[in-house]
Amino acid sequence: MPPRRTPRKTKSKTSSERWNLRAWLRSPTAVVLAAGLILPNLLSIATLGSLLDVSLPPRTISIMAYAMLAVCARRIPFALTVILFLGILAFDLVWTISVSFGLAPSELVTALDHAQHVHVFQSPLYGALIGVLMATSAVTLWLLYRRETLLRANIVAMFAAALMFAGVDFMTNVSPHYQFGTLLGRNVPIESAAAKSGFNTIAGTNGRNVILVMVEGLGYLGDPTARRQVDSPLFEPYVTDKYRISTGNVIYYGSTTSGEMRELCDTREPYAEFTKTNGTSCLPARLRTHGYATMAVHAFHHSMFERDEWYPVVGFDKELFGEELVKVTRRLCGNAFRGVCDADLPPIIAKEAAVSKKPKFVYWLTLNTHIPVAPGQALADFGCKKDAGIFRHVHVCEMAELWHDVFASVSKLALDPSLGPADILIVGDHSPPLWSRQARAQFEPGLVAWYRLTPRDDVIAVNRSQKPTAAR
Repeated sequence: MPPRRTPRKTKSKTSSERWNLRAWLRSPTAVVLAAGLILPNLLSIATLGSLLDVSLPPRTISIMAYAMLAVCARRIPFALTVILFLGILAFDLVWTISVSFGLAPSELVTALDHAQHVHVFQSPLYGALIGVLMATSAVTLWLLYRRETLLRANIVAMFAAALMFAGVDFMTNVSPHYQFGTLLGRNVPIESAAAKSGFNTIAGTNGRNVILVMVEGLGYLGDPTARRQVDSPLFEPYVTDKYRISTGNVIYYGSTTSGEMRELCDTREPYAEFTKTNGTSCLPARLRTHGYATMAVHAFHHSMFERDEWYPVVGFDKELFGEELVKVTRRLCGNAFRGVCDADLPPIIAKEAAVSKKPKFVYWLTLNTHIPVAPGQALADFGCKKDAGIFRHVHVCEMAELWHDVFASVSKLALDPSLGPADILIVGDHSPPLWSRQARAQFEPGLVAWYRLTPRDDVIAVNRSQKPTAAR
């Protein structure tokens, strides 16, 4: 008879391994890892792989702070644990939002003061992020409440895991798209598109009208073909017959108000500080002293970033904000930042400018490409729903459609008899702070695009010759 084979114990071993894993997941060390590392950093952990195409700045300080709190929570009153956790969470949010959006903490506080004007839950992404944050925070605090369990945990293992994750997080998420010099940008030599393009030198010296358009989120696309598809309205023959077009890029720091101060006032100082003493040095104030009528147009709420207060200080005679504009357009665009549609504004701008017989300076700050962008609201159609094409990401494609609309609108203003021929500058405030790593990669880090339209001398000569001579 053949020898009897001894049955293998593979099944029993597997069951034992499973049991050990389950037991470990219930262990004090697993609890402290969940409370001090996994749950507070869940979104960052998810971004390390390819599961989520989400880009976050490195959060080294926050990661280590959560870990230290999990250690301290074993021996301090739970009420103090809650206070410390909320403090770390607040710092974490301020850091992440500030670096992602290029907002100085003071600007972020100002934005929160006017949060009632931002419809956060109109954005599915923002709604989901807030929901996840509330859920993970609640579970984290529940785990930190289990002090006796935490006392039996292996703290060395937890700290080792936190240090390892902090290192991986930094190496994965560090990127030139996150400008860590945002808060120190004022120490960097100023370079504006208005100066670099020669716009500042000529504006107001020849009696022509002047138009400055600051385009929300107009970063510098790395693909020249993509740039040409966006700015094509400027290069139509009926525009180039009357204007010479020059283009380029310029370094930016900070958010939209930083872009405004860069181009209007040639400074990197925050508007709240600079306008207290130096408002008269800004472009609109200088043009006003040369006899220009100055007007600012923005499709959002007048109090956002206190523009209704500092716009007059820098030299604007008249301001048109969303509350007034919507009475004429009767239409709103966007979701979280819901305001008047940019594409509806050229006729209003031209009509308002025609009121004054003086030469005009028109400053237009656009709105609709503020992220998150509402899809399907552009007049242009690049087929974003089917295929993002040369833009390589649907959100970039949707922004590109709206930028194309803005360029088409500027072309209309340039040819409108009440404004043109005019000295015109179009420039981005900052690169779009997109949450997608792939989407951010379509833009050159730290740069925004600019376009200058200069009336051709022969067109100016024809216009002058057609003006009726005064009766003698």
